[in-house]
Amino acid sequence: MKSLYAIASLFAGPGIGTTAYRAAAGLWRAGLLDRLVALGHRPTEVAEEQIVDVRFPPRGALRFLSDKPFYWLKNRRFDQVCRRAAAGDFAVVHLWNSQATGTARLAKGRGQRLAIDRASTHIRTQTDLLVAAYERFGIRYAPTYRETIARCVEEYALADVILTPSPRSYRSFLEQGVAEEKLVRCPFGADLERFTPRDRPPEKFRALFVGQLGVRKGIVTLLEAWDRAATGGELWLVGGKEEAIHRRLDPWRDRPDIRWLGFRSDVPELLRQASVFVFPSIEEGSALVTYEAMACGLPLIVTPESGAVARDGREAIEIKPHEVDALAAALAKLAADPALVEQLGRAARRRVEQFPWSAYGDRVALVHRLLADGRTGAEIRQALATGWPQIE
Repeated sequence: MKSLYAIASLFAGPGIGTTAYRAAAGLWRAGLLDRLVALGHRPTEVAEEQIVDVRFPPRGALRFLSDKPFYWLKNRRFDQVCRRAAAGDFAVVHLWNSQATGTARLAKGRGQRLAIDRASTHIRTQTDLLVAAYERFGIRYAPTYRETIARCVEEYALADVILTPSPRSYRSFLEQGVAEEKLVRCPFGADLERFTPRDRPPEKFRALFVGQLGVRKGIVTLLEAWDRAATGGELWLVGGKEEAIHRRLDPWRDRPDIRWLGFRSDVPELLRQASVFVFPSIEEGSALVTYEAMACGLPLIVTPESGAVARDGREAIEIKPHEVDALAAALAKLAADPALVEQLGRAARRRVEQFPWSAYGDRVALVHRLLADGRTGAEIRQALATGWPQIE
């Protein structure tokens, strides 16, 4: 039994590249990975001879293109190479959504089992949520290309299974009419050795946000809530500012209680200097940074849309998107109760220890084994629900 795994990103790079590496590592450990196709790769345990690198100019070389045409061209080139690579005798072909539709068609035409990975909500749900979110600020959002939406939906129809990382993502597919027979929930993981708890809590209450400082991540909601909470502490913001909303952040610049830290490579250390992690996102699949914050022993203030494995009242305080007052109340509550911060933080570390990256790779390997054996999505979902911790 052979599997092909493809990702149109830097394999073992940041973000989705890390997720892809952990999945492929699980397949490699299980002896299932025969071919890896990626947009460049960093050295890992996967043998070099098994890797097909797709060459495409880096983002900086094509600055004259906006994001959507750049990614459209990148995926088109990736699909061309991936189609050739997938022409072998593979039992399972595993693709990330929208990156290689031609390869998906080829796989189904050859009778191969097809797994589609979707790290966010259903493409139509995602588009609707983001259009509505930008409209709240009077910003005209350029939605996903119709062709890209059509390709995503076609891949959902072709797939034998669709891997979703969280209950919200899973539910979005049901709401869009995708048969539950296809859906498999497969939460991500954390590097429990790199992200470790602090020795002692900070002397001053400190809330930390890591992500793009933009509409999708709820940054304006966070800043407005910070003002209302009046904790007397500090708010640290890590990440780049979204151009569309850049000027709306002006009222909070040059504030002694708010630190704009930009992009940082020392995120584990910053997490260990915080009291609480705040992530009021509007749309995600299952944000990796929430796993990382929990691994550092931080309680979370998050939306259900963040896809965190933390549970309301046990490791986190959950709020709805855009709810400034609820977020302010959560910040004020934790700032006033250091014992609760420590209680939730210890529970967060215990909880995320059930989701090491090795478990994610093992889940993906099990999906491939069962697909190759001809099992249905329902049978695979049942197998993953037995003996594995779940996101509630």
